[in-house]
Amino acid sequence: MAVKVRLTAAIMAVLDILAASPSDNPAWGLLLCEATGYGPGTTYPALNRLLKAGWIEDHWEDPPPEDRPRRRFYMITTTGRAAYEAALREREQRRPSWLRPAPQTGSAT
Repeated sequence: MAVKVRLTAAIMAVLDILAASPSDNPAWGLLLCEATGYGPGTTYPALNRLLKAGWIEDHWEDPPPEDRPRRRFYMITTTGRAAYEAALREREQRRPSWLRPAPQTGSAT
């Protein structure tokens, strides 16, 4: 059974970065926090939801550097990319309705 992912602004922001990251230079947690503007309390739970859903995968930096903690890299999967692109298309289809003026109620005298 596929895991349902609620496409919050934070999830979409993380996916925006991961979809644009080249496979030879993947994003890591702190970079995602800085790039999206969301703190670790928002970014890491979003990453965990995406990992559970199979939309992203991760691996640890190897070998670990001596001068700092090792990084956990995140990459979007084929499944994740397809779901992300479908979400972008759906958002574009809804966008015209956002731009229409709201219907007027009541009468102006």
